[in-house]
Amino acid sequence: MNIPKPYCINRESIKALVLGCDPTAFDKHGNLRKFEYVFDLGNDKRYFNGILKNLQLVGVQINEIYVQNLVTEYQSKETSKNQEWNLLASKSIPARKNEFDRIDGTSDIPVFLTSEVIYKVLLKRDCLKIKARDFYEGNAPIPVSATDNYLGRPLFPLYRHPYYKLELHENYAKKVKSYFANM
Repeated sequence: MNIPKPYCINRESIKALVLGCDPTAFDKHGNLRKFEYVFDLGNDKRYFNGILKNLQLVGVQINEIYVQNLVTEYQSKETSKNQEWNLLASKSIPARKNEFDRIDGTSDIPVFLTSEVIYKVLLKRDCLKIKARDFYEGNAPIPVSATDNYLGRPLFPLYRHPYYKLELHENYAKKVKSYFANM
């Protein structure tokens, strides 16, 4: 089974990497949907539209991102129902790190995480796991330090859940936007 390709319009202008969980999605009949690109970018807006709106609020445009999933293969269950996902994701980290390092050897380009489960898998074991709400309410520093995660890059929670729309969290959005203004 083919895996969706990463999505990038222009590798020369990448300001951020966007990391999803895996490509698994099902139609209303329970059939696996297959995509040419991650999040079905370039075809169906429903999977990425909320993320794109958040990116625009922090001053990052679609032509300035590289989008990939941590687990690139389709799964038999969605992430939240897949008991094997954390193990699969942990095994996928070295491949994503190598992929991102080929794009940016300096490890300066940050990663937007689209789900809290990605954050939990990427965070080094000895580091304190911070709850999503604490990031968004300004009770935790952002970005997550490169030294605290297995990708070795700054990480920003940019979760897909409607509660985390940046229009509802203006102070968080301003902090993220100022980070990119200073890049």
